[in-house]
Amino acid sequence: MLNIKKVYSRGDTEIETYLMKKIKKGNQEAFENLLIHYKEYLYKIAYSYVKNKESALDIIQESTYKAWMNIHTLKNKTVFKNWITKILINTAINYIKKESKIVSLDEDTPLVYKESGISIEEKIDLYKAIDLLKPKYKSVIILKYFNDMKIEEISDILDLPINTIKIQLKRARESLRNILKEDYLSE
Repeated sequence: MLNIKKVYSRGDTEIETYLMKKIKKGNQEAFENLLIHYKEYLYKIAYSYVKNKESALDIIQESTYKAWMNIHTLKNKTVFKNWITKILINTAINYIKKESKIVSLDEDTPLVYKESGISIEEKIDLYKAIDLLKPKYKSVIILKYFNDMKIEEISDILDLPINTIKIQLKRARESLRNILKEDYLSE
């Protein structure tokens, strides 16, 4: 039995290293504990893509399965978070493609945002505009603005050069600006 209180009193890197040593030896409980540690983070990303609780949970479940089946391919014990995030993003994109439709917000979907001067209608338009972006642009926007990640972290997760991430962010913001400015959403 793992001493979870002892493990979680450490930082993320130490937690990953400690649990990854156990996981590499086939300890499924350690894998579950690592997933529990990141559950909110993973849910937030999945939900950002599909905006549906059940679909987000399905994506997490499928990502978890893929991660467990391929855990032996993870070389660096301290990059589990980046590795599983990449699996989750790819799974979410594939899920959306499989559903072959753009998922839009319905009126019952709660918006989880800090209070700002933006109306609910503007937030819904923003969500819809993000859904219209190319997958690579959608990924960088979600990681940067919904998960407050630094460009270096996004670069690690997506396995792309920092300058490529900067360019994709710039193009994504321009696309969003055009979508919102030209009022594509009211059609």
